[in-house]
Amino acid sequence: MRNHYYRSKFFGKSRFCFYVFFLIVYNVNAGNCQSSPKISVSLTDVTLETVFEKITEASGYSFFYETSEIDLKSKVSLHSKNQCIDSTLVSLLNPNQFDYKIISNQIVIKKIHDSYFDENINRSVSEFQQTVITGTIVDENGMPLPGATVQAKNTSTGVVSDFDGNFEISMPEGVNTLVVTFMGFLAQEVDVTERTEVTIRLKPDAAALEEVVVVGYGTLSKRKVTGSVSSISQEQIADIPAVSVENAIVGQVAGVQVQEVSGEPGSSPNIRVRGSGSISAGNEPLFVVDGVPISKNLTSVSVQGDLARRGGAFQAPPVNPLATINPNDIISMDILKDASAAAIYGSRGGNGVVLITTKNGTPSDEGVFSFNTYYSSQKVANKVDLMNSEELIDYTRDSRNNAYLQAVPGASINDPIGPGERGNGNYELPESFLNWDGTDTDWQDLIFRTGSIQSYNFSYASPSENNTNFYASGEYFTQEGIIPESNFDRYNLMFNVESQLTDKLNLDLRLAPTITENQRQPASAPYFARPPGIVYSALVHSPTVKPYNEDGTINQTNNQSHLGAGTTTASNPLAIIPAVDDRLLQFQTRASVGLSYEVIPDLTFKTFGGAYVNIFNRDFYRANSLLFREATEGESYAQASSSTEINWLWENTINWEKEIDDHYINAIAGYSIQKDNIDVKQVQADNFPDDLVTTISGGQVFAGSSVREQWSLLSALFRFNYSFQDKYLFTGTIRSDKSSRFGTNNQTGYFPSFSLGWRVNEEKFLSSIDALSELKLRFSWGQTGNFEIPNYGAIGLLQPLNYNFGGNQVNGLIASTLSNPDLTWEKATQTNIGVELGLFNNRIFLLADYYKTKNTDLLLNVSIPSVSGFETTLQNIGEVQNEGFEAALRTRNLVGEFTWDTNINFSTNKNEVLSLNDNNEPIYSAGSAGIRHVTRVGDPIGSYYGYVVDGIYQTEDDIANAPTDTQAPDPAPGDFRFKDINEDGQITPEDRTVTGSYFPDFTWGITNSFKYKGIDLSFLVQGVEGNEILNLTSRHLKNGEANFNSYAIFNERWRSTSNPGNGEIPRADRESGSHGNNNRPSSFQVEDGSFLRLRNVTLGYTLPTSDFLGGSINRLRFYITGTNLFTETDYLGYNPEVSTNSTSSLTPGEDYGAYPLTTSLTIGLNLNF
Repeated sequence: MRNHYYRSKFFGKSRFCFYVFFLIVYNVNAGNCQSSPKISVSLTDVTLETVFEKITEASGYSFFYETSEIDLKSKVSLHSKNQCIDSTLVSLLNPNQFDYKIISNQIVIKKIHDSYFDENINRSVSEFQQTVITGTIVDENGMPLPGATVQAKNTSTGVVSDFDGNFEISMPEGVNTLVVTFMGFLAQEVDVTERTEVTIRLKPDAAALEEVVVVGYGTLSKRKVTGSVSSISQEQIADIPAVSVENAIVGQVAGVQVQEVSGEPGSSPNIRVRGSGSISAGNEPLFVVDGVPISKNLTSVSVQGDLARRGGAFQAPPVNPLATINPNDIISMDILKDASAAAIYGSRGGNGVVLITTKNGTPSDEGVFSFNTYYSSQKVANKVDLMNSEELIDYTRDSRNNAYLQAVPGASINDPIGPGERGNGNYELPESFLNWDGTDTDWQDLIFRTGSIQSYNFSYASPSENNTNFYASGEYFTQEGIIPESNFDRYNLMFNVESQLTDKLNLDLRLAPTITENQRQPASAPYFARPPGIVYSALVHSPTVKPYNEDGTINQTNNQSHLGAGTTTASNPLAIIPAVDDRLLQFQTRASVGLSYEVIPDLTFKTFGGAYVNIFNRDFYRANSLLFREATEGESYAQASSSTEINWLWENTINWEKEIDDHYINAIAGYSIQKDNIDVKQVQADNFPDDLVTTISGGQVFAGSSVREQWSLLSALFRFNYSFQDKYLFTGTIRSDKSSRFGTNNQTGYFPSFSLGWRVNEEKFLSSIDALSELKLRFSWGQTGNFEIPNYGAIGLLQPLNYNFGGNQVNGLIASTLSNPDLTWEKATQTNIGVELGLFNNRIFLLADYYKTKNTDLLLNVSIPSVSGFETTLQNIGEVQNEGFEAALRTRNLVGEFTWDTNINFSTNKNEVLSLNDNNEPIYSAGSAGIRHVTRVGDPIGSYYGYVVDGIYQTEDDIANAPTDTQAPDPAPGDFRFKDINEDGQITPEDRTVTGSYFPDFTWGITNSFKYKGIDLSFLVQGVEGNEILNLTSRHLKNGEANFNSYAIFNERWRSTSNPGNGEIPRADRESGSHGNNNRPSSFQVEDGSFLRLRNVTLGYTLPTSDFLGGSINRLRFYITGTNLFTETDYLGYNPEVSTNSTSSLTPGEDYGAYPLTTSLTIGLNLNF
C-alpha cells in the first residue's frame, strides 16, 4: 500500500512519496520503553507542529503523518520529565483518535483503525521464508533512498532499492549479513539472522554527500564553493593504467586540456587550464602535492642537463616531475580553474592550480591490504602512410623529368636517366632505382617494437588505533618503449601518518621517496640533428635500401647517404639506436609535517613544513660506431650532467570555522615562506679512441660548466567564506607575494578575488519542484599572477669575455643583459559566471561556466637602440585574452541491478593577443625550421605564419593571369598558386600571414560506465576539433622533390592538365626552388589536427569473494583495458596533438619527428584483503 506523507517543518517542507515500511516483530509498540530514549519537554499552549519539532530535537526521532489527518496548528500542552518517548506520545495523542508506531527512529502517526496498522500488526514472521529479506532503505530523516545497493556479503547476490527505497533479496544459504551502499552515505553491514524485514537507516558520508573538495589551505563543502573547481575521483585516476596521473585524466575535465605531445617513456604531457595566457613565461598550472608546490622550472636552467651539441629546438622533451607519483596513492585531484579559486596561490595561480591529495589510513575497523598489478602490451598507435619502392621510383622519375624538361632546352623525357647521363644529378635516377632489385624495406617496422608496461603496487591502510592511522605503499613500475633501448623504471615508497597526539593537537606526516631511471633515445629530432632523430631518419630513408649488409651488420655505407642522383643523405636509423647511450637517473623526495592545534573551540592553528628534493644525474655517450649521414668515420662525444634542487616551504595558518544559527563562517589567515635552490654541473668530452670506455674519463675533456640559481617567495594570505542558511554564499580572498625573480621596485604583488553564490533551490518559491535537487548560480572576479620567468630576468648579468691588455689575452667580464628594476608580475584578471543544476536527487547534474581572462603586463623582449650595446631587454608590455565556455554533464541513466552512468564534458576557448609593444609590432618566431610563427594583435599566440596556397596552376594562361609571384623564379603548370593577401598584384613576403593555430576550437569527452552484478564496463571517447599542426616533416616528405621517401599522398599529385590528381598536391619537381618554389613556408605544411579517439575501454569482473579463503578477501577484480584503440584524423603524421618544442608558447604545434603515441592492451588485477 502506498501512502503520502509530509516531513515536519524541522526537516523542511519538501514532499516525498514513498511506500510505507513493512512492520516486523521487533517494532516498538505504544507503551514499550525498553529501547526508546527518555526525554524532558515542557510546553504550554503551543502548536502541535512545535511539539513535534521539540520532540525531534530532544530524541532524534522523525515524525511521519498525513497532513489531511492531523491539524498541525491546533494548540496543545505537554509536560514530560525524563519520560520515555512512548509515555510522552501517550500523553500527547488522544488514544481514541490516533495510534502510532516507532520504526527505527521514525514515529508514524495514523488514525485508529487505519488499514496500515490492521494489515501489518497481524502479519507474522511465519508468512515469509527465512531466506527472503524485505526492507526499506532510508536516510537519517526517514527519506527513502532509491537506487541503494543491497548485497549479500561476500557474494554476487544483490539487488537495488526501488524508487521508494524498498527491496527484496533472497539470501544464499549460510549468509546472514547484508551490505548496503549508496552514493553519499557510509556503507553499512546489517545482521539479518532470524529476521525477514528490516528498515535500514544510512548515515551520510560527509565527504561524499557534501562532495568536499580541496580548495587550497583547507577543504570546503562543494555546496559552499563559489569558484570554478573540478574534482577527479580516485576511481577516475586508478581505472586507467598510466605512467603519470595527468595521462589518466585526458578528456575527462571540462576546461582542462591534456595534450599527449609525445609517447616517449617518462615524458610530460602539456596541461592547459583555460588556454594559454603568457607569451614568454610559463603556461603550466601550479601542482601542489599534499600541500607542497611542485615546480617544473620550465623557464629556468635545465635541471635534466640539455645536450650542448644538440640544437635548442631539438632537445629531448623535459622529464615529467609528476611521473614520480604513483597514481594508486592518489585519493583525489582538485583543479582550481577560475581566479576566485586560484587566487589563494597568488602569483603562481595565473595558469590554474592542480591540488593532488594522497591517501591516509582507513576509517573502517580493520586495516586494508591492497595489491594492484597490471601488464600492458604496447605498439605504435598508427604508422605513417609512406610510399613503397615502386611508388617512390615512379615519383622520383617524375620529379627528375619535370626538372630536366624545364631547365634544359630540347630535353626529352626519353633521354637516358641513369647516373651521369644527363649531366646533373637532379635530373637523374639513382642506380638502385634504375635497376631495382625488388628491395622494399618498411623502416617503420624495423625501428618499432612491441613495448610493455609492468606495474606492481602493494599498500596497507591501517585502521585508527590509539588515535593514529597510517598509509604505506610501495610500487615498482617499468616501461619498455616501442623504440628499442628506450625505457622508464620507477621505484616508489610512501608513508603517511595521521595522529591525534592530544585532544587538541594533531599530527600529519608524509614521506614519499622515489627513484626513476630513464633510458632515452634521440627520437624527437630531425634526421640532421646531432645525434640524428631515429624516427625521422627512418621516415626519410628510401625503401629501396637494405637495412643490413650480407654479413648481418648494419648498412651504413650503402644506404640513403649513398644513393646519389639528387637524393639527400641520412644516417641509418638502426645504427643510431645502439650508438647512443643516454641514461637519466632521478632521485626525488617529498616530505612534509603538519601540526594543528585547537586553540579554542572552532579556532585551529596549523604549522606546516614541506621539502622537495630533486636530484638528476645524466650520462650521455655517442659512439664512434655511428656514421653521421655520409661520414666515413664516427664522431664520439660524451656529456655528464648532475643537478640538485632543494625546495623548502614553511607555512603557518590559523583557521576559524563557526556555525551560528543560519550563519556559517570560515576564515583562514597565514603566511608562507618558500625557497628553491638549484645547482647544475656539466662536463663534456670527445675524441674517444674506442667505444670500450664510455665515461667522461675515456675521452678528452674539453668543456664544462657550473650554474647555481635560486629564488624565494614570501607570502601572506587571507580567505573568508560565509553562507547564510546554506543559501547565500560569499568568498573573499587576498594574497600578497614578494618574489626574488622581479625587479627591486616591483617585487611585491597583491592578488584579490571575490565570488558570490546563490543556491536558488533553497528558496521557498522553488520548494514545490520535487525534481529540482540543486540550482546554484555563481559569479566570481579575481586577479592572479604568473612568476614562471627566468630567475634573474630582472638583473643585469655578466658573462666571461677575454680582452686584449698590453698585447696579451686577459680574462674579463662583460654585461650580457640589462637590468630592469621595474620588471613585475604578469597578471591575470578573470571574470566567471557559472551555474550548477541538479535534477532528481542529482541523478542529472550539470555544471556550466562562462569566463573571460585578460592577461596584462606580459613579459616581452623588446628591441632597444643599438647604442645601448644590447638588442633587446625584458619588459612588461602586452595583453592576451582567453574567453570560453565549458560544461560538464553527469547522469545516472539507469539504477538497479544494471547501472549506467554517463559523463560528458565540453570546452571551447578563444585565445587572442590584444596588444604587444607600443606600436603593436608582431613577434616573428623561429622554431625548428626558421621563422614560421607569428604573434600579432587579433590572433592567437604563436600562430603559424607563411604564404597561403590558393590552388594549383593548370595552364600557362593561369600563370599569366595570376598575380606575379616574385618568390617563384619560373613557375609552370602543376605548381602552387599563392594568395595575394594585400592585393597589390604581386606575391611578395608582405603576403605572408597567419595560416593556422595550435589552439583547438573546442574539445570534448564522453565516458559511459556500466555495471551488472560483478561485471563492469566503461569507455571514454575523446574529441578535439579545429587545432592545426605545423608538420615540418612536410619540408622533406611532402616537398615534391623526391630527394627522400615521401608521404603516400603524393601519389595523388598533379601530373598533367588531363591528370590533375586530387587538386591539392602539386607536381613533382626536383628543382622546385628554381621554378614554382612550392616548398616555401605556407599553409601546405599546416594540417588539420582534429581527431576523434577511443581513448579507453575497460572490462572488469569482480569475483564473489566468499568463495575464496573463507571470505578473508574483500575484493578480487580482474580487468582488461585498451588504450588509444582507435583515432580518426586527417593528420598525416603519427600524433595530431604533437608539439616538438612543448615548453615554448611562441612556437607550439611543430612536428619534426616526435616519438609516436602507443596503443596498448592491458590485463590487471585489483585485490583487497
